[in-house]
Amino acid sequence: MSPRSTVVSSAPDERPGRILPIAEASPDIEAVRNSPLRIIAVWLAACMLFLRISMLHQIQTRMMHFNLRLLYIVGIPALLGTLLAGGVQRSFKGKPAYFYTAYAMWIAIAIPFSYWRGGSFNLLKDYLRTDMPMLFMVAGLAITWRECRILMYAVAWGAAVNLLSAGLFANETQYGYRAGMEFGSIANPNDFAGHLLLVLPFLLWVCLNSKNFIIKLAAFIGIGIGLKLMLATASRGAFIGLGVEVLFFLWRGTSRQRIALLTLAPVAAGAMLLLVPSAALRRIVSFSSDNITSAEQLEAIESSQSREYVLKKSIEYMFSHPIFGVGPGLFADYEGAHNTVFGVHGYWHDTHNSFTQAGSECGIPALCFLVGGILSTFFLLNRIYREAVMRPDCQDLRNAAFCIMLGFTGFVVATAFLNFAYFFYQPTMGGFAILLSVAARDEMRLRASGAPGTALVDPFYRFPSEAGSR
Repeated sequence: MSPRSTVVSSAPDERPGRILPIAEASPDIEAVRNSPLRIIAVWLAACMLFLRISMLHQIQTRMMHFNLRLLYIVGIPALLGTLLAGGVQRSFKGKPAYFYTAYAMWIAIAIPFSYWRGGSFNLLKDYLRTDMPMLFMVAGLAITWRECRILMYAVAWGAAVNLLSAGLFANETQYGYRAGMEFGSIANPNDFAGHLLLVLPFLLWVCLNSKNFIIKLAAFIGIGIGLKLMLATASRGAFIGLGVEVLFFLWRGTSRQRIALLTLAPVAAGAMLLLVPSAALRRIVSFSSDNITSAEQLEAIESSQSREYVLKKSIEYMFSHPIFGVGPGLFADYEGAHNTVFGVHGYWHDTHNSFTQAGSECGIPALCFLVGGILSTFFLLNRIYREAVMRPDCQDLRNAAFCIMLGFTGFVVATAFLNFAYFFYQPTMGGFAILLSVAARDEMRLRASGAPGTALVDPFYRFPSEAGSR
């Protein structure tokens, strides 16, 4: 048997898996890798991911005054490609796929017990049509490290479009002094800030990995613009999330990265003080009703009081309806009809907490599945990060795991102040964790073997669970 056709076995301290360099892959595995259907589907998934992150389909509708249905044009072929190329089956190599699938199933199970079945059914329909499939497109189609990079670049380019659209379609008049968007699913300043928390670290990944100085500089400037926009939203939840991201950076970053952050932090703080409106900064730091001296602080405290009310109500409903909740997507309706905060009706607002939103609307089991999906995503990413740190030839893999964890950490913290229980973000990041766990470990084996070409994992081999990893 020639050296190019010799099977590369797993490392001695790893469980055995069928990891094969391309040159000697079995016919079945080779067919999967070279399948034109799968390759086309990967690019379609990248386009779909770019559209969802950039919100370009919403921008197109706004500018052209009619809807080209870009999500359908790209999404339907991408979903069909995912199904036909076996992407759904391959997605279940990681626990996030199981948790988020169980979460979607529990939403469906809760519908017959909903306060308004029709409204809950519409929410489930949208979630299964546009949000949940992102997990399978990301986790199940891409196989190699190169394809993983393609999907990460799709997010980075989407973040770049976010920064451009924020300049073109900024709307401060709707929210007074707070920066927001004129339209779209993240027009609300809080939602826009949470979105930026997740996607800006993908620009950091570009900055860390690109060998082109111009691209590095552009990504670095983009991060600065994004931070300014985030603070201009005056979102206190996003500000807390940003603080957690800074702490995570100091904890997991390299010594050089920590020094760079500590060096640039005073400069960045001074720039933000000059560039961010003072009204937004006053709102951000308004956490107490003591010493209120401005209208922004008064509005912030009133907002905090209303959020405290809906948080308490959501916890109350979660324990009074512990199994199936009041109905998926129906907290505001149920609260408004069963309380007398204003005259004869309640507050009619959502929970402003993604976790109690899931728990109160779909029951405690749904909350457990959502939290399980988030935690298993972190476990997978952290496992790859720890393995890459031990390998001096895998700095690019370490950077990928680090940046995804960085963005997801701040985002999860911010979702404690947002209504993001049914958005595509969490399943998509779960998909990235599964994809990276396959592509990165496979790439590590290839580099350790010194074999040419790109390594490929048997698409039907299931990796050890997160709990059993070293």
